[in-house]
Amino acid sequence: MAEVLNIFQAAPEPTQSATFDLDKLTEEFKQQRNTDWSVPEAFLCLLLSAAAVDGNVALEEQAEIYALARRSRALKSVNANQLAAANASVNQRLKDRPNGLQEACLSLPADMRLPVFAHCVDIILADGSLLPVEADFLNKIMTFMGLDAVDGKRVMEVLLVKNRF
Repeated sequence: MAEVLNIFQAAPEPTQSATFDLDKLTEEFKQQRNTDWSVPEAFLCLLLSAAAVDGNVALEEQAEIYALARRSRALKSVNANQLAAANASVNQRLKDRPNGLQEACLSLPADMRLPVFAHCVDIILADGSLLPVEADFLNKIMTFMGLDAVDGKRVMEVLLVKNRF
């Protein structure tokens, strides 16, 4: 007789990095944010702000944003005219609203924030340098998005290595 699979076998204990704070995720999911920022606008706001924070949008940074707009699910669902309108809207909001960047950060879904932070880091590092004003910007958006400092540091470490080669 063949051995029968024990379907009641205890699952391996999860590691610390593989666990989620379900209460926190549930609460964030339940929260309704009253915002006039769409997800593509908030995402675009962070990308454009990251590129412009040092006062110069390098060609490498522009290329990274264009490439991201073509491959990101949040942005490629928006046609070219809508993307241009979102860009204009972002520029106007950042001009008119002192807390516009913070609003954009808070408008992103919680599970999208760390990946967006990573994209911002990648854009900033695309020109080969990390200036103090850029590091300050990254610290600011990490705080606005409520990201864990350890996660943010790990993203930075990985992308610094990636952009070195």
